[in-house]
Amino acid sequence: MRVEVERPAIAGDTVVFRWTQSEPNPYQYENSFFLRYEGIDLTRFSVQLFYEVFLGLQLRVFAGYGRAVELVFPEPVPYPVFAFWQAYHQADRVTMTPVAETASYSPWASSRSPRHDRRPNGVFFGGGKDSTLAACLLSELYGADSVVMLQFVHPFRRGDAKMDQTTRRQEELMLRPARETLKVATQLAWTDYLAQLRFEGEGRRVRPNLELYTAGLLPALLDWGVAVCTPGLPRTAYHVTKGADGRYVFRYAKSRPEMLATQSRHYHEVMGADIALTNIIFLFTTLMDFRLLAERYPHALKQIVMCVAARPEERWCYQCRKCAEYAFLSLSCGVVDPDFDYDRFLARSQYMTKMMTYAMSGVELSVYGNAPWYPGMSAGTHYLTFCHVFARIDPDVVAGRLGPEAKANLTIAKALFGNRLFPSVELLSTRTVDLIGTDVARAVARIAAEHFEVVEDLPGPFMNGN
Repeated sequence: MRVEVERPAIAGDTVVFRWTQSEPNPYQYENSFFLRYEGIDLTRFSVQLFYEVFLGLQLRVFAGYGRAVELVFPEPVPYPVFAFWQAYHQADRVTMTPVAETASYSPWASSRSPRHDRRPNGVFFGGGKDSTLAACLLSELYGADSVVMLQFVHPFRRGDAKMDQTTRRQEELMLRPARETLKVATQLAWTDYLAQLRFEGEGRRVRPNLELYTAGLLPALLDWGVAVCTPGLPRTAYHVTKGADGRYVFRYAKSRPEMLATQSRHYHEVMGADIALTNIIFLFTTLMDFRLLAERYPHALKQIVMCVAARPEERWCYQCRKCAEYAFLSLSCGVVDPDFDYDRFLARSQYMTKMMTYAMSGVELSVYGNAPWYPGMSAGTHYLTFCHVFARIDPDVVAGRLGPEAKANLTIAKALFGNRLFPSVELLSTRTVDLIGTDVARAVARIAAEHFEVVEDLPGPFMNGN
């Protein structure tokens, strides 16, 4: 298949990528997508930077064809740029022409440098507990005036109405409170990249991983002069299993510490950008994140928005697994949010209805003392944490705000999943600190050691039940 890539169309803060294909595109609705960065003049950047962004996002799609694909660019592209993303996406059957003789490039169109009010510490911000904690930790270590929270508006469905609705919700419920409460800067960006992907059939297979942020937000990282940037992914997201062929399968492989360090080296060697991509939340579990916010940064806990299904003006939908996670995590830490309707969630949510149906199905407890995991409960990687959380919950903490049905449902939930504590989900491992291996990880670990027991090896069992 032959793919001819057009020169990126840049207008102000927006860049549009277009290409033509010799065969139909089964993965995307259109052979185009856009990226927009609030308040950033994209004419300050070189065209080679945008080819870097394009390859970082789109090469995974071309690899999905499973056959030879020839990319033809309108001008030479440094081979190391293509080679890195080819390896990153395992796109061995994709080739590129023409190739520039140079091994590096400047991301800037001229000698102009980043803005004067640089923010060397960046957080890929989702609005929830994990990325909020990352911002709090970096602010404590280096000052709030050194932190910028970067957020994408990336709807999964096409249309301006959905884009506008998501923008309004994220600005009012996430970004503005972060600026006012945490005193950090925020950077908003928009893209229709995910909305252009077909999610039926094989479309899910080519969805981007963390590169949507680590590559897609490169112009913003450079503009702010970010030197260290972190997502908010807890260690429980990174389970390792064995496939049918006996080989190890790594979940979130492309955001593991090793891959982030490799990507950082690529940016340094090819474009001279000293952006250290890392993940300081890798030290924690979801419960540890919540506990640390509750104990050390309660002002930030009051503003987290974990739910993504609610209406633009609402913080919670009271139906989804994210709302369930917030309800149970808060109660396990003895925190009763005055703005959260626990009775509504525990008595009338779809989530609790499904759990009660599961309870009445005749399910038996496993050898570990709890009912087995079921898909509607949580992400499979969170099962053990959920069991530990249920075991920690004292119903009396919230009893005064619950009606009879909500109380009964909470009692049944504890009987299903709260029969045993799993201490590993609240331990800080020195091996995890060493795996990240950065000064900022060690500094974060020193803060965390004031709240959690420190061990070398985490005791099992791990993620039992999925």
